[in-house]
Amino acid sequence: MNTELLGIYINDHLAGATAGSELARRISRTHPELRVLADDLEADRKELLDFMREVGVEARPHKAALGWLSEKAGRLKLNGRVLGRSPLSDVLEQEGLRVVIEAKAAMWRTLRTLRSFDEERLERLGRRAAEQAELVDAYRVRQVPKAFHSPQVSGVDVERTFTVASPPEGVVEYLRDFSRTEQWDPGTVSCSRLDDGPVGVGSRWRNVSMFLGRKTELVYELTRDEPTGLQFVGRNDTATATDDITVTAGATPGTARITYHAHLEFTGLAKLGAPVAKLALEKLGNDTEKSLVRVLGPVR
Repeated sequence: MNTELLGIYINDHLAGATAGSELARRISRTHPELRVLADDLEADRKELLDFMREVGVEARPHKAALGWLSEKAGRLKLNGRVLGRSPLSDVLEQEGLRVVIEAKAAMWRTLRTLRSFDEERLERLGRRAAEQAELVDAYRVRQVPKAFHSPQVSGVDVERTFTVASPPEGVVEYLRDFSRTEQWDPGTVSCSRLDDGPVGVGSRWRNVSMFLGRKTELVYELTRDEPTGLQFVGRNDTATATDDITVTAGATPGTARITYHAHLEFTGLAKLGAPVAKLALEKLGNDTEKSLVRVLGPVR
């Protein structure tokens, strides 16, 4: 057997496996239900490295690095949005992931035909790749209608997903009162309730924040109040801010997984400041995640 060609072949697939693992990990941040798939793909990548060591094929780091860079470069693809995440991103990323998995399955089949390696192991890995491809396809098909029927929007978006050491019901109860943003939103200067009675859909708050070095005042309204999440919409003359918060059970009892999605829509001349606002909103997203983890408890 030509071991040089075998080394080139497997290292090329290692680059693809690295790119696929990175892509799956990124997809799972916006689709937590695919986190198990991301873990499986990373496990497959490690098993490929083990296989390479066993058969005497040396891993070439520059190939793996190329795979990593390819995944990062793929984020720059045109998807109909310059600043925010497009609904098409889900479809394109999952199609790309399906291609990576199919290539991996083809590699296992190719290695089996050589009849020089553990066929039972290669058959098992091939079956797992087929199951992964089927899972991605089924999930992608469900995303297609949502993507192509989504409304045309503009503005900037930031999303963070993280886990805290508080139960989901406690997280929702805490975040429901928007006046508590003074405790967890680094940009909030003050936030006060504008109406009375129990907090529910329609409750309103006046929020004063520092953004881009200036004080900004918005009136926020609770527009969605469910056991699995909340939505607050704030408005003034130049912008509309929408905070979508989804809360699900964490991987361990007593923890909650929070997905925090902020969308900022500008009107009139304020739209010209969108690129700068995107950078500021990214930093604010990072700071907000740290503050919520601090207030609701870090997972040990």
